[in-house]
Amino acid sequence: MVRSTSQTPLGRVVPRHAEKPAADALSDTRVVLINGARQSGKSTLVRLLAKGRTAEWRNLDTLVARQAAQEDPAGFVAFPDLMVIDEIQRVPELLLAIKEQVDSDPRPGRFLLTGSARVLGLRALPDTLPGRMETIELWPFSQGEIDGTPDGFVDVVFAEGENLRHTSTLSRADYAERVVRGGFPEAVARENARRRERFFDSYVSDLIARDVSQLSEIERTAEMRALVRSVAARSGQLLVGSSLGGAVGLSTATVNRYLGLLEEVFLIKRVPAWSRNLSNRAVGTPKVAFVDSGVAA
Repeated sequence: MVRSTSQTPLGRVVPRHAEKPAADALSDTRVVLINGARQSGKSTLVRLLAKGRTAEWRNLDTLVARQAAQEDPAGFVAFPDLMVIDEIQRVPELLLAIKEQVDSDPRPGRFLLTGSARVLGLRALPDTLPGRMETIELWPFSQGEIDGTPDGFVDVVFAEGENLRHTSTLSRADYAERVVRGGFPEAVARENARRRERFFDSYVSDLIARDVSQLSEIERTAEMRALVRSVAARSGQLLVGSSLGGAVGLSTATVNRYLGLLEEVFLIKRVPAWSRNLSNRAVGTPKVAFVDSGVAA
């Protein structure tokens, strides 16, 4: 059965905006994947989604579970009700066994998966689940989720346009504090700034050493770390591979490959160029942003 939802870094379960679309997907889709950065709250969300259901939990971060999945994929996913599989990218071969299961029993809500890498981009992926799986991306906490208030800024901007007027009781220092705090539950829970910095340092180091290395062999780890720092300094700016390569001593081809890896593990996100002309938009230079402002800071 699924474990309790009471233990979180904040000591309370924070309602997530992604919960409703994920619940809706479970009601009519055979496989639902919650994809997002490590430590963004995926496991807590799936516990909430599975609460009250007969469900079996498998965590592929544990060695025993990974070995069982690799040795007998079909037997590993054989369960008549909802099965929750945490960190599916650890054993992507399971997706083929899941496909066989849901093809023979097409009831909705059979599998609830989490992933800390863009699963459909994994090199070792043996098969996908077209028409059988819906992906919900989970990001670190929004300001509204942290404060327990609605997040309506973007909606208001589109509704009001140039007529938008806004006042706030927050000072400039308050905004800066929110930026460096970011939205990872563990970081938000740490009130000591130095301890929060330690979390961010460890987070990036572990991500490169474990998740990025799982996706691809990295020949120059030190340069990868330098690239991360360089991208952080340019967060929100145009993404020009040659400029980044010159700053850290890597070729443009290597920079582009490394950037792809960082995007697959949800450390950065490319924001497509915008233009009223669709052709210009398609070929324009994207901007790059860190998924979490605290990590970038």
